Amino acid sequence: MIRLLLTDLDGTITIDRGSYILDLNAIESLRRAEKSGIKVAIVSGNSYPVLRGLQNYLGFSGGIVAENGCLVFYQGVTIRTCEVVPRSLVSEFAKTFNLKESWQNEFRKSDFGYTPAIITDEMIEWANQRGLVISSSGYALHLSGKPGGKGVGVRKLLDIMNLNENQVAAVGDSKTDIDMFKYAAIKAAVSNADQDLIKSANVVLKLKSGNGITELVNMLLR
Repeated sequence: MIRLLLTDLDGTITIDRGSYILDLNAIESLRRAEKSGIKVAIVSGNSYPVLRGLQNYLGFSGGIVAENGCLVFYQGVTIRTCEVVPRSLVSEFAKTFNLKESWQNEFRKSDFGYTPAIITDEMIEWANQRGLVISSSGYALHLSGKPGGKGVGVRKLLDIMNLNENQVAAVGDSKTDIDMFKYAAIKAAVSNADQDLIKSANVVLKLKSGNGITELVNMLLR
């Protein structure tokens, strides 16, 4: 029985990929899941303040996994799962590769966002030399402290909640969600997801982004 639904934010709960506008029908569907006994957790590369605010205002009870798995919150308990990245390296990375820092970087400690969201071999080499991890969500390029990846945070959240993967469903749209899929029995990709994620999914939804959320919730509640 599914007791927890893990959902990405950008491109998944929003009306489309590339949009920051929340899909209100998707929100209503996730609230229906909550009312039926399935907790909803937001798993995203966004910062802790953004996700904590959304969790409170949207009425979700399954906690959050912020900073691409580097920060977990559930029922008053906050746990950092990745190494803290020195601010000097955050700025050096932006200057070295002529990147724009995310406005959320001010609130981050382990995972930092930049645009454009394109990874180069030079960036990977730079990060490897400094013991850091590079990833891209399609929205932003992320520089993280080790171990990095959404799976680290999801695993910690499941430990706190005393759940196993057979009790978990996950839904997303980008390659960064592949790590999250490792800890879910139902691995759902919205129809407009990255091809790499679709290949890792065992459920490929017919509808895109927020509409796909409604499709998945209807499937779970049936």
